[in-house]
Amino acid sequence: MVDRVVAVVVSAGVLAGVLLPLSWPASRDSFPLSNYPMFAHERRSPVLNAVYAVAIDPDGSRHWVPPIALGTREVLQARALLEGTAMRGRSAVRALCESIAARLPAMDDPGLAGAALVRVVRGSHDAIAYFERGELGQERTLSSCRVPGREPAGPVKP
Repeated sequence: MVDRVVAVVVSAGVLAGVLLPLSWPASRDSFPLSNYPMFAHERRSPVLNAVYAVAIDPDGSRHWVPPIALGTREVLQARALLEGTAMRGRSAVRALCESIAARLPAMDDPGLAGAALVRVVRGSHDAIAYFERGELGQERTLSSCRVPGREPAGPVKP
């Protein structure tokens, strides 16, 4: 009987702890209990603005450059590196572009290893249009550099 009472009390306590955040204002968040405010509000816009790198094959095919090509395995560190470098100006972006290009021939991914060009780009993309229809938004190339040893015979298509 005591075991059953303890189980009921513990279960009620856990249930209360899980439901408690529902009574909080949407702006409040607390670890380990959370009402997940990042998901509780409608997003104002599906547009993502970001700096990223793409590898371009001689035929113009694009390949997203993974974080490891920037020298890290962490996605958020790669994003911070790209954004921070873009804020430091053209020479910093050029140096980053060249360091990415130097790493690509050693990559296991055949698309990346065969790339002839790297572009560091600032883009503005509608996430819904991209994921539903594959549409890219506006892009502006911040720097472009050739991959060593992968010089194409002719110009690389955009």
